[in-house]
Amino acid sequence: MGRRKIEIKAIKDDRNRSVTFLKRKGGLFKKAHELSVLCSVDVAVIIFGNNKKLYEYSSSDIGEILQRHNFVSSALRNRESERG
Repeated sequence: MGRRKIEIKAIKDDRNRSVTFLKRKGGLFKKAHELSVLCSVDVAVIIFGNNKKLYEYSSSDIGEILQRHNFVSSALRNRESERG
């Protein structure tokens, strides 16, 4: 028997929202790790919480992953603008 679907909507109670955030953040980071290991890929997850706190997971150096992302993104933008 499977789990029932939950309705996706904003959680109004601060405590429940905080608990749900922490649980789901942990699950997301676990899935990111599994994806990295199973598929031999680099993964980075960045979350900016409501409390102005930064949460991050990366399978390797996050600075290197972000540099690669910026390089590839700018190359794609340049290619698109050349096609114009």
